[in-house]
Amino acid sequence: MLGGPGVLPALPATICGLFLLSAACLGPGCQALWVHGGPPSVTVSLGDEARLQCKNNATRPNVTWWLIIQGNHSYPPVGSGQGSKGEWTIPKVNKSHGGVYQCRVEDNGQSMSSCGTYLRIREPPPRPFLDMGEGTKNRIITAEGIILLFCAVVPGTLLLFRKRWQNERFGVDTQDDYEDENLYEGLNIDDCSMYEDISRGLQGTYQDVGSLHIGDVQLEKP
Repeated sequence: MLGGPGVLPALPATICGLFLLSAACLGPGCQALWVHGGPPSVTVSLGDEARLQCKNNATRPNVTWWLIIQGNHSYPPVGSGQGSKGEWTIPKVNKSHGGVYQCRVEDNGQSMSSCGTYLRIREPPPRPFLDMGEGTKNRIITAEGIILLFCAVVPGTLLLFRKRWQNERFGVDTQDDYEDENLYEGLNIDDCSMYEDISRGLQGTYQDVGSLHIGDVQLEKP
């Protein structure tokens, strides 16, 4: 038989030792520290509040936040995280707060850092002169169109009705006066006949120049 009879009693002792070791490591102090990498970036408008979280599985985490300055490759600490998530809060951000923030968690002699989160500061868009919604703008444009239509149609319609009223009131009477008026009233018929006789008498005084025969005509010297 392989190993002899003395080997078999040693197996239970080894298994028991492994079991005790594993039971001792089930406590919180034996767990590996874990820190979430965090979001790659967080965008906050200028003047708003910024919140950065450092999620971890530590029982009593000691969280420290660092600001990574790329210009001189320095990592100055900016403050300690609050709560179990190690949250870092900036009440009112400005342009100087932009950059990469990294959290470091320490617990029971273990430490671990996050990958870092870039805090991006976004400037608000310029406020327009008339800050109103699209629905309000559409209603204003519709009202302007109605007012312009009213200003263009109503005066023209009134002028047309006024002209028609004037024609109906004065135009017909004037036309009747012209029709009833005798154009030959006051004309003396005798004067007309005398003028006709005179015109007929003057017709004989004219001679045809082409039928004249010029005889001995002497021109006077000047």
